Amino acid sequence: FLRVRNNKKCAAVDLARSSSKRKRSSEEMAADPMAEDYYKVLGVGRDADENALKKAYRRLAIKYHPDKNPDDASAAEKFKNIAEAYDVLSDKDKRSAYDRFGKDGARAAEQGADMSGGGGGFPRGAGFPPGGVRMDHRRAQEVFSMFFGGEDPFASFGGGGGGGMPGGVRIQVMGGGGGGLEELLGMGFGGPAQQRRRRQEPRRYDRLARGATVVLKNLVAAAEKNDEIGVVTGFDSEKERYHVDLQDTNETLSVKPDNVSQILKGVRLIGLTSDPNLNGKSGTLIGERASHDGAKRFVVHVSTTKQTLSVKPDNLILPNNALVVITGVQSKPQLNGTRATVVAFDTSANRYTVQTSPSDQLKLKRENVLLA
Repeated sequence: FLRVRNNKKCAAVDLARSSSKRKRSSEEMAADPMAEDYYKVLGVGRDADENALKKAYRRLAIKYHPDKNPDDASAAEKFKNIAEAYDVLSDKDKRSAYDRFGKDGARAAEQGADMSGGGGGFPRGAGFPPGGVRMDHRRAQEVFSMFFGGEDPFASFGGGGGGGMPGGVRIQVMGGGGGGLEELLGMGFGGPAQQRRRRQEPRRYDRLARGATVVLKNLVAAAEKNDEIGVVTGFDSEKERYHVDLQDTNETLSVKPDNVSQILKGVRLIGLTSDPNLNGKSGTLIGERASHDGAKRFVVHVSTTKQTLSVKPDNLILPNNALVVITGVQSKPQLNGTRATVVAFDTSANRYTVQTSPSDQLKLKRENVLLA
């Protein structure tokens, strides 16, 4: 984990300062959804402003949403606690009462008690039961829905950058069969100056493209950054690290490929037997997890049905611009382990077309393509 700095002359000073700032920030941002203190639940300081509260709630609510964690019994309780903390701290009157009198004060303020009196003590004869504000799992879902304004909370997650098929490419069909190419997805990012710089730099198809949306994972030195969402802005070939701009801050981090997971919009569900009505629907891949038997599962949110489910890799058709790993090719085993970028999927032939270099493409069966 490294922080990217533009001013090399001040690198040593900046590194020392950022280390100190990161330590303080870590203490403030280490959220504990099971804590008694609302500020600790959200992992914010007691002087946190509205923007800081919103950032904390958005990240934690998505991370611990019960639909995203179907095998974690504690996730629902954490999700409820996060909603309760945000409900209090985002309300001026409840927060003021909580800061003075704790959870009893927040509950009293919620039920209309006048908490503005002097004297510093809890209002006598208030008659309110002890404990925090009224919060159950149903209301926690209401807080979540109200926060996102009824919109899909995952809709802003992108599906990768780059795109477009270069001219003069050579297509190899692995394992026989044919199939045409679907329409390719092309996405532009940045202003004219940025676009000119990108045209001067050759596209690498074995790495995530600029503009790809990712979620950070398995960071040790900066564990508080895990589960934060960012956008890939470049790749350092010498250090083998991605540069990632975080969504909620102005920070740019330098992280290893193993510390990012792709967030992909436009994955298609197939072969589901538990809920066949979802087959053919598109969704957003928002994360991955291990099942009880250790097998990898992908978490997909379907906005049209407002469902979040965990599926096997075989139940997904990956979208264009997904970074994949080639595996299990017997005719050319030297290809196995190669990373490539999806540029099309032929439904009739059940094959991906993947780009391995500016001039080379392969057509591969679905079982020969794994998400990187």
